[in-house]
Amino acid sequence: MDLNLESLGFTKEELQERVIARICTQLLDGVGYDEDDNEFTTASQFHRQMRTSIKEKIEATINAIAEREVLPNVASYIENLTLQETNRWGEKTGEKVTFIEYLTRRAEAYMQEKVNFDGKSKEENGNGYSWSGTQTRITHLVHQHLHYSIENAMKDAMKIANSAIATGIQETVKTKLAEISTTLKVGVTSK
Repeated sequence: MDLNLESLGFTKEELQERVIARICTQLLDGVGYDEDDNEFTTASQFHRQMRTSIKEKIEATINAIAEREVLPNVASYIENLTLQETNRWGEKTGEKVTFIEYLTRRAEAYMQEKVNFDGKSKEENGNGYSWSGTQTRITHLVHQHLHYSIENAMKDAMKIANSAIATGIQETVKTKLAEISTTLKVGVTSK
């Protein structure tokens, strides 16, 4: 009986693939096999350095491809992205809109949403029983900004006025004390 690869059930290519896979496993994973084909680890310094080098090379290659192929096209992807509303079963129900249209609509809806005096919508308020939408969110934000600006301006004006009043009172007191001291006559009598 003549022994060759075909009689053992292997082709030359299959044997090459197995040998390469075994070598790669031993080099990259630090895994070895004994004569009974039991796996054991041999994570030597070489294995660890090889794994680190390969990992760094893979990350560098992925980053280079992303920089070259993906990043220049991100703006185009976002501008050309179309969204369509679906129901809970994933069936398309609404019209297709671009991402920019969707973003614009959401911003408009957010700014035009009715809010209470705290600037909270009915959903944000939690309980809908005592909620009263008296104004839009944009109106609330404008009022809030104006209130803040006016309050700060009034505080500054009060500081200036208080400083001027304090200076005026101090000067008046000094003047009156000087007048009083000149009109007072101090006399000493002894008995």
